[in-house]
Amino acid sequence: MIDENINAGSAPRLKKGNRRRKRIIIPLVLLVLAVALVAVYWHMFLRGYVSTDDAYIDGDAMTVSAKMMGRLEALNAEEGDSIIAGWLLVQLDDSDLKAQRAQAEAGLEYVTQSVPLARIALDRARDDFDRAAFQYKNKVIPLEEYDHARKALDMAKAQYELAISHVNASKAQLDVIETQLGNTRVTAQRPGIVARKWVVPGDVVQPGQPILTLYDLGDLWVTAYIEETKLGSVRLGDPVRLKVDAHRDREFKGTVELIGAATASKFSLIPPNNASGNFTKVTQRIPIRISIGDIPPGSPGEPLRLLPGMSVEVKIRVKGS
Repeated sequence: MIDENINAGSAPRLKKGNRRRKRIIIPLVLLVLAVALVAVYWHMFLRGYVSTDDAYIDGDAMTVSAKMMGRLEALNAEEGDSIIAGWLLVQLDDSDLKAQRAQAEAGLEYVTQSVPLARIALDRARDDFDRAAFQYKNKVIPLEEYDHARKALDMAKAQYELAISHVNASKAQLDVIETQLGNTRVTAQRPGIVARKWVVPGDVVQPGQPILTLYDLGDLWVTAYIEETKLGSVRLGDPVRLKVDAHRDREFKGTVELIGAATASKFSLIPPNNASGNFTKVTQRIPIRISIGDIPPGSPGEPLRLLPGMSVEVKIRVKGS
């Protein structure tokens, strides 16, 4: 009877002990698994990588502008249009220049006709001088008449050269007007897509004022800003994994092809000046340029498009890690 009572009392105590051990072991096992998973994730996805989400797709912005002031007569492109090199994009009003060209052509014709007349006068003055020289040598005429003939020849030469210079000046003026007429037509220097239209027909544009902004979508790259504390391990040629926010289901590959020569803050509107010594130290970022490798195809009927300004997440595989 005593043994039975002892066994009956020990059974609940054993069950309680087992429950205590389970409450301790299970959390420990879960903790170990979590640490192991974090270690595996760090080793596979973080160790040997320099990453940042301060990156975007970049490209050369081609600003179309006129070299002269004028009223915009025609704009042959709209936002989203694909442009080929040589396409006439802008036509300025050229009516005034055409009138000036007609005036310059008439002036050129006038001065051109004066050249033969000046040539005839020169030939006559030379004949008169030769005759006067012969007569003066034979003492037929006095020195005064000989001097008059010589000065008349000099004057005829000067008038002939002046007529030729008038012709050259008129041709140069006409060339200037033709150049200005050519400047009223602005063509695309490179292919691209119109990203922004800044003016509309009828506006008066100034020299250098933006009219259109184009991007060549075939020549894009990624600009990323890396913290200076991480830049020491980045080298040219390092492979890069790219994630574009607009295409989260796809991964792009790239290569580090350029490391900036100065921090991004040096190009701000008001660069920082730490000469006083009273400043807050902030980790600076260095721009790097990453080429984009082969772009994977999009879904059927919807080609994959990368556009300047799209946000990108960058993971640089550091060599030797």
